[in-house]
Amino acid sequence: MEAGVNRPPITIPPSGNAKHSLPDSYAFVPAVALKTTAVAVPECSVSEVTSCLDEAITQERRWIEDALPHLETKLTCGDAIAWAAYHASIQPPVEDPPALHALPLFYEKSATPAMIKHGMDVLRQAVEFLNPGQIPVTTFDQPRFALAKCIQWKWPDTHDEKVHVVMLGGLHTEMALWNTLGDVWDGSGWTTAGVASPGTAIIHI
Repeated sequence: MEAGVNRPPITIPPSGNAKHSLPDSYAFVPAVALKTTAVAVPECSVSEVTSCLDEAITQERRWIEDALPHLETKLTCGDAIAWAAYHASIQPPVEDPPALHALPLFYEKSATPAMIKHGMDVLRQAVEFLNPGQIPVTTFDQPRFALAKCIQWKWPDTHDEKVHVVMLGGLHTEMALWNTLGDVWDGSGWTTAGVASPGTAIIHI
């Protein structure tokens, strides 16, 4: 993968009457035929990944080993004894923020197979132009994520998971987490702490 080429910013003449047309390859959305009720999901092999967990456990042990000696000494201003302070102190230096750009919006409805496929094509062309060889990554929320996966399975030559990564957005992931939070707290005592105790009241006269 090449690192890309630094290009000068594009300047548009500040004329209020001038109209700048988008290329047809961008503005026009080709029609596609996609049957979402019968999809063929390709077989794949998934292996358990434990390297990330092992590294996290190692970092926790290093924090404990670093924090224990501070319990017997007087703390100074630069001591990172807290969990958050220790992990913040070992973070790599902050690099320059990436360049962000918003593409022109479309009039078409986004939750359609034609618009999603065209959007993936436009993003792939933009990424290939800036960084040749880089695999594009697109984030969708439901139900657009399901449509994007159906597109990847129907057009594997151009939209396969190996050439275009599709991720589920954080909206529905967070919603699912909040839905399970009540089940986690149920029976822990936190739901009635400081309010009332569940049970049956008995009056003795």
